[in-house]
Amino acid sequence: MSSQDTVAEIKVARLAQSLTQADAARRAGIPLRTYQRLESGDRGSKLDTLLRALDALGLGLKTVSKHRPSLEELDDLYGNE
Repeated sequence: MSSQDTVAEIKVARLAQSLTQADAARRAGIPLRTYQRLESGDRGSKLDTLLRALDALGLGLKTVSKHRPSLEELDDLYGNE
């Protein structure tokens, strides 16, 4: 599953629950603008932000990689913050 697939699932789950972005951000305990950046696919989003959003929407993070990602791959996915 790519990071773009995860972002798409977040948006689909939010819409299926008839939530606004503000509602989802409130549930996740993150600022609205941070949630908006996450949902728009901003590659600088922190892993903690992603996990909070997933949890707030009743989703989980699933990995299907056959190998452990390198630090470079993780940096590409989640940014270097």
